[in-house]
Amino acid sequence: MYDIANMTSVLIKKIKNDIINGIYQPGDRLLPLRELAIKNNVSRSVVNGVIASLSAQGYVSVSPRHFVIVNDFLQTGSLKILDDVLDSQNQVLKLKMLKDVLDYRKNIETEALRIIFRKEDLDLSCFSETINKQKEWIKNPTNDLELLVNLDLAFHRDLLESTNNTVFKLIHRHFESLSFKMIRYFYQSYNLASQTFSLYVKIYEAIISNDETLAVETLSTVLDQGATFVLQLIN
Repeated sequence: MYDIANMTSVLIKKIKNDIINGIYQPGDRLLPLRELAIKNNVSRSVVNGVIASLSAQGYVSVSPRHFVIVNDFLQTGSLKILDDVLDSQNQVLKLKMLKDVLDYRKNIETEALRIIFRKEDLDLSCFSETINKQKEWIKNPTNDLELLVNLDLAFHRDLLESTNNTVFKLIHRHFESLSFKMIRYFYQSYNLASQTFSLYVKIYEAIISNDETLAVETLSTVLDQGATFVLQLIN
């Protein structure tokens, strides 16, 4: 059973990479299922599972005559496509996708901040705890990469959780593994931590003092700086 699952996973990844890297173009046909099985030394049942999975994820469509047609996956795929592209070797598409993700993140988080200012029953207890830990780090800095990453992730998680918007929470959770990677890149430069945490404290204090303009402008500055740094690393 494990071997079948493993062979299915390997073939799914191979065909995905071929599609993402442009070896297959939208509208191309994959090999007939029997030939696909022979070429990859797997059973027809494995190939059937592979095609079913690729179809469900938006990479291919099965025509009424049982041809397997490659889709324009950026138009037909789900959020899972993002993870696949960012793990691929297609540097041009990866960079574009990363820019789009960072832009989207900025839009979501600045909107979350605006929602917080409109809430009457705002609970900032988790937010306050994270900010206090960041203040403590500023006073007694340590070059602990995991701590820095987790404190940064906690700020963004608390920001979105404070909105009590279920969709924002789900989006954040979906992107959490990607955010972890990007933030880890960022804090490779240890000297950025103090400046960044100080800006997070400034955002929190702006929330407490009901200064929406300052909070949004400061958050935009933080996210723009982070995006610029990460994109330079990827390039």
